[in-house]
Amino acid sequence: MKKNNGQVLVLFVIILPILLLLLVIGIEVGNIYLDKTKTKNAIKEIITSNLKNYDDKTNERINILIDDNIKNIEKKEIFTSEDEIRINIKQKKVLFGKNISINYKYIGKKELETITLSEG
Repeated sequence: MKKNNGQVLVLFVIILPILLLLLVIGIEVGNIYLDKTKTKNAIKEIITSNLKNYDDKTNERINILIDDNIKNIEKKEIFTSEDEIRINIKQKKVLFGKNISINYKYIGKKELETITLSEG
């Protein structure tokens, strides 16, 4: 009978880096997804609250809320009227050492006391 000592060790040394790489990929993608969800929810809340309480300072409030709640903004465009708010945000993220951009486009409309949000 041959001795098979060490075969498991070689297999472990080959598979461990692959498992660690998959773990790191999962964590990175999970963090991006979590950040994206938080940003989307913040934008939706900003639109909803400001459509309900629209006045001449709405644009200023939206700018402050976006700056307070959303990090790494490359570009933002805001359009406000009494019955519609449009927010376009380009956010910079780092994934595996590379810069990526995520675009958010939301439109909130006030129609007959109801507010509709759409992702564009």
